[in-house]
Amino acid sequence: MAIIVKTSFSTPSLSIIEKAVNVIENEGLVVGITDTVYGIFTNALCSHCVDRVFEVKEREGKPIPVLVSSIKHVIDAADEISDEVLCLLKYMWPGPVTLIIPVKKDFFPYRVHLGRNKVGFRIPAAPLPRLLAEKIGGYLTGTSANISGKPSPRHVFEAIKQLGDRIDLYIDSGIAPIGLPSTVIEIVGDEIKVIREGSISTNVITMAWRYCCEKCR
Repeated sequence: MAIIVKTSFSTPSLSIIEKAVNVIENEGLVVGITDTVYGIFTNALCSHCVDRVFEVKEREGKPIPVLVSSIKHVIDAADEISDEVLCLLKYMWPGPVTLIIPVKKDFFPYRVHLGRNKVGFRIPAAPLPRLLAEKIGGYLTGTSANISGKPSPRHVFEAIKQLGDRIDLYIDSGIAPIGLPSTVIEIVGDEIKVIREGSISTNVITMAWRYCCEKCR
């Protein structure tokens, strides 16, 4: 039976953080808040953990985004990353923008990227996932806590209604402040390609990208 605990959004309890870390270290799944919606958290470097996320979400054919605790973890995983992209990350993060970046071969389990060797990274503007990512080594699954194709949950009880006992630990931190998924982008050449419109407008990201391109010349 799933366990449900409650903690603050802005200052999550250290005891609850440790409880969640223990679940993840034992290859379990945690549902918790991000700045956008509630997500399913587990170790993104663990094949079995990622497989469980796919099973719980009844997901097929879509890769898994990864939440990180710092830009350093993106640099460590990336196949290559330009100064312009690093500038953009520093400008947009923490926040609701996911950037798809080529990664080193075999760095992540196959189902994180489905053989494309590209991963969507984000540092969320919510303490809980950042702390969890930091404590488990830097890489946390960041997919929304819903059955694929159904609405992304803004409250933990919406996640419980969809996922039930398939999750080991639910952390209730109230209503996710943004309530919309992140905007997903990829840098193709010198241009921004929008994969999914989300809570940050394309215009804002484009202006930030142009600034970074000018700055790094």
